[in-house]
Amino acid sequence: MAACLNIEVLMNNTIRISHISAGFTAVLVGYTSSIVIIIQAATALGASAQQTESWLLALGLAMGLSSIGLSWYYKTPLLTAWSTPGAAMLAGASFNYEMPVILGAFVTTGAMVFLTGLIRPFRDVLQNVPPAIATAMLAAILLPFCLSSFAIAESDTLSFVLMFSGFLLAKRFVPKYAMAILLLLALIITFNGVNGFGIGLDGQGISTELAQPVWITPEFDWLAVLNLSLPLYLVTMLSQNLPGIAMLKSFQYQAPVKPVLLGTGLTNMLTAPLGGFSLNLAAISAAICMTSDVDTDPKQRYKAVLWAGLFYLLAGIFATTVVNLFLAMPGEVIKMLAGFALLGTLLMCLQSSFSDVTARESAILTFLFTLSGIQLLGLNSILWGLIVGIVHLKFMKSSD
Repeated sequence: MAACLNIEVLMNNTIRISHISAGFTAVLVGYTSSIVIIIQAATALGASAQQTESWLLALGLAMGLSSIGLSWYYKTPLLTAWSTPGAAMLAGASFNYEMPVILGAFVTTGAMVFLTGLIRPFRDVLQNVPPAIATAMLAAILLPFCLSSFAIAESDTLSFVLMFSGFLLAKRFVPKYAMAILLLLALIITFNGVNGFGIGLDGQGISTELAQPVWITPEFDWLAVLNLSLPLYLVTMLSQNLPGIAMLKSFQYQAPVKPVLLGTGLTNMLTAPLGGFSLNLAAISAAICMTSDVDTDPKQRYKAVLWAGLFYLLAGIFATTVVNLFLAMPGEVIKMLAGFALLGTLLMCLQSSFSDVTARESAILTFLFTLSGIQLLGLNSILWGLIVGIVHLKFMKSSD
C-alpha cells in the first residue's frame, strides 16, 4: 500500500502529462515550422545528404543537452533552439566557400556568442531593453502564428472545427491537458485523414535508421568571418536571443544571460564541425513550456523543458525518421497546433506591452514596425521595431 502511494506521489510530482505534452509540442512546433529551412540552408551551402543528416544530428544533440543542462541547473524553463532566421539567411545567400571554411565560420559564430557572455557591456545591452518594447516585439512575432491558425477555417473547415472545438472544451474542463488533447486531435487528422489530409498509419516508407555524424575539420578565412560569421551572429543575437530573454522576463523568470551565452556559444563551437551552425534561446516554442497550462506552479515548469530536451535528443538520433514524420504532417495542422498553443502567450504579451501608460505609444510603434515585415538598409522588421521603439521611448522621456 505504501509503495503504491509513493509511486502515485512520484507520478504527481515528477511525471505529468502536461509537462510531457508541452515539451513534445514545443519540439514539434520548432521542428515542423523550420526544418525545411534547415535542409534548404544545408543544401544551398553544398552539403550532401549524409552531411545534412549530420547537421540535424548535431543540432538535436546540442539543443537537447543544453536545454536539459541549463533548465535542470537553474530550475528555469531554458529551452534552446537553432536559429531559424540564421538558417533562412544561409539558405538565401550565395557563398562560394568550401564546406571546411563554412564550418570554420560556424565555429567563429559560436566564439562570438561565447565572448558576448564574457563581456558585460554586450550582455547589458540585451538585458536592459525596456520590457514594454520587448513584449511588443514578441507580440508582433507571435500574432502571425495565431492568425494563420484561424485562417484554416476557410481552407479546411472540418479540421479547424475539430481542433478549435477540442481546444475550447479542453480549456473549459481540463486546461492542464489542453495541449495533449490538441496533439491527439492533430495525430488523428494526420494519420486517419480529414478532408483529404492524412498519410495513413501503415508504416510504409518510415524507417528507424540512426543518424550518422560526419566530421569535417574546420578551416578559417577572414572573408568568411565577415560575410558569414558576423551576419549569422547578429541575426542570432538580435532576432533569437533577445526575444528569448524577453520571453523569460515576461513570465517573471530571471534570465541567466551570462551562463546561457557561454553555454550555447561553447556548444555551438563544439558541434560546428558536425554542422551545428547556431544555438540560441528559443522564444516562440519556449513560450509553450511557460504557461499556467503546463503547471500552476511556475517553479515546476522547467520540467516541460526537460522533456523537450529528451525529445530533441531523440529527434537528433533518429534524424532521418524525424524528417520524414514531421514533413508528413499537414501544414494546416501544424499552423493550428502552433497558433492555439500560443494564444495565451500572445494575450500576456499584449497586456504587458500596453500596461505602462508612459510607454504605450512606443510599444505600438514597435509592434507595427515589427509586424510590417519591412527590410531596410539590410535590417529586418524585428530590428527596426526594436530600434524605433527604444529611440521613441528615450526621446519622449527626455522631453518630459
